[in-house]
Amino acid sequence: METHKKFNNTPNEHIVFRHTSEKGTQIYDYWISRAVAVVGVIFAIKENNMHVLITKRSDKMRDEPNKHCVPCGYLDWDETCFDAMHREVYEETNLYLPDYKDYLVYNNKQQPIYIKDSPSDNRQNVSMIYLSVYNFNPRPDLFPIDIENYTTNEVKLVKWMPLIEFYSNYNNMEWAFHHEKTIMLAVEQFNNISNNITL
Repeated sequence: METHKKFNNTPNEHIVFRHTSEKGTQIYDYWISRAVAVVGVIFAIKENNMHVLITKRSDKMRDEPNKHCVPCGYLDWDETCFDAMHREVYEETNLYLPDYKDYLVYNNKQQPIYIKDSPSDNRQNVSMIYLSVYNFNPRPDLFPIDIENYTTNEVKLVKWMPLIEFYSNYNNMEWAFHHEKTIMLAVEQFNNISNNITL
């Protein structure tokens, strides 16, 4: 006799949207499901000091306004999660990572270092966390400090925070989405593999 298997899920809602135009009627079939978010932890080494790229969200943001975080956002159609991370970093900080590919020393082969999928997280997002590390020791003059002047409607501050300063001050700062823990996770990941990297 077959027994009923139990899972801890709530089935996704399903909607059908019918749109009629001069081209005829089109039917769109949607499943309302959990969203995929991307998180970009960007480390940069300059003059042997490690920095992490952080932002401060504007007061116009619906979620976690006026709090610090690392660049993050949602996956769009027609892009990979890694591409989405690059786009979000650019949209929120004006840092176009492909411009610095010659200084990239680690990106986990474009794969996330961690996936957060706890239903207790904000909006039940499934978050793909990426780490990219750049070494500007050979060319400190190319360290993109100018992005600290960038602001948008979403972001009121962009900062390259030295990791020493981060560990001294993170408890005195308000963080969105527990991103201080995300930074610590990325530091741990980098420490685990740094012996295999030539800086």
